[in-house]
Amino acid sequence: MRKRSFLGAAAVAAMLISFHTTAIAQTKGGDIVIGITQAPPSLDAQITSAQASRNINLHIFETLYARDENAKPVPELAEGVTVSPDGKTYVFPIRKGVKFHNGKELDANDVAASIERYRKVGASPALVSAIESVKATGPHEVTITLKNVQATFLDNLSSPRAPIAIYPASEAAKEAGKIEIIGTGPYKFVEYKPDSHVKLARYDGYSPNPNGKGRDGFAGKKEAYLDTVTFRFMPEAGARTAALESGEIQFNETVDGSTAKRLAGDKRFTVEKVLPFALQVIKFNQGAAPGNDKNFRLAVQAALNMEDIMSIAYSDIYQMDPSWLYPGAAFYTTAGSDKYNKGDLKLAKELLAKSSYKGEKLTFIVDNLRPNIDTATVLQERLKEIGVNVDISIADWPTVSKIGFTPQGWTFWTHGFGIEPYEGPGSVMAPWVNGLSQQAKDPVIDELAAAFNAEMDEGKRKALFDKFQAHMYDNAVAMKAGNYGMFQVSTSKLKNFKPYRIPRMWGVWLEP
Repeated sequence: MRKRSFLGAAAVAAMLISFHTTAIAQTKGGDIVIGITQAPPSLDAQITSAQASRNINLHIFETLYARDENAKPVPELAEGVTVSPDGKTYVFPIRKGVKFHNGKELDANDVAASIERYRKVGASPALVSAIESVKATGPHEVTITLKNVQATFLDNLSSPRAPIAIYPASEAAKEAGKIEIIGTGPYKFVEYKPDSHVKLARYDGYSPNPNGKGRDGFAGKKEAYLDTVTFRFMPEAGARTAALESGEIQFNETVDGSTAKRLAGDKRFTVEKVLPFALQVIKFNQGAAPGNDKNFRLAVQAALNMEDIMSIAYSDIYQMDPSWLYPGAAFYTTAGSDKYNKGDLKLAKELLAKSSYKGEKLTFIVDNLRPNIDTATVLQERLKEIGVNVDISIADWPTVSKIGFTPQGWTFWTHGFGIEPYEGPGSVMAPWVNGLSQQAKDPVIDELAAAFNAEMDEGKRKALFDKFQAHMYDNAVAMKAGNYGMFQVSTSKLKNFKPYRIPRMWGVWLEP
């Protein structure tokens, strides 16, 4: 039986249902183990947009600007910014007294070198594509000059997706994946044991933002009370739940609906609900046949009943919604929604007949997260009905994500698309610029994204995003199945926790 979830005022806020009370006094000390679903493909924050990496890296590294609780860019390592009258020059005074985890004091050279490195190896190159030059114009001053006016520049600098993390200049000189893990954040790196865990320790030399007003999104005053935080890689849901109940872990990144309901009645635990957390997205590889055939892509899009996918993959916590932004977002739009959730097999067969597909077996790559496997399985069964032969290939996230950014070895790939709609329309558009996510350049997307970034008028920018979303549907560039959320469970001894885009371990403490 299908379960339907409707958008409403509660979904606009859509951040949490909390059952715990806040302790009166903070307690310093304690060790917490967090069960997460995947191992991070890298702890080099600049080169990966994986959620598993972000969970860890945003405790270690910081950026010039960060996002507050409402996703607005605010100063973090910068004290602020002065923008020239022509909108092309940004002068950032850098906070003094900030120390890296190796004891070196942050200066302008570290900032300039880090941004230059991101221009070369960053996982979201569109974030820095407008930069003409980056210079240290004083011991604690950095000047960035843009090629053209970019309305989204501070949004880009503060993006947590694949963050423009600030490294010591000596590390910023190194190749992708070759750095020592040294940041300025509230926790420092201790060890990474593949197939096991990453361990962090509180950095007692941390310099909190003096303008911070307590925990505030990825910004604010980051007070670390815990001695250590260990992220343990546990892809099996049952294993994470068993570890939580036995006390082996103290926080479970995600549990299914039935487990959440059961544990909500147990005083030992606190259950949180986060909805929406991400879009479930199904990508086509347009770098190879038949993904490069528009009629083939449209046939697949027409065939799929997206609620079949969401009701199985996320049965207790999903929303049917065509927008590539979250409900309540300023630029939220239903453009192109006439092609969303069609489930029209007749139309699908007609479109498939016009395509170049001749019955060959196609590969759907998927990581070992259960909802992603469910998504692939529903698509596989549905496409059988129109004569498309799909083989599902399951591997761990690092393997799948590596293949998915190449034009060989796959036709379909599904995963969550969460941080981008949180950040806003510019970030939703960025992963498709220059064919980064679809493996083939799309001149229309490139032109729309460029126009959007250069346009200062909000009404005109909204119209440009409407055109982008309509183009995504009209050409089946990729497919959105729906919005999903997650249930998170912690020990009731964890106090003052508030769910967000990552399990933030600052501002929280363990009750003895």
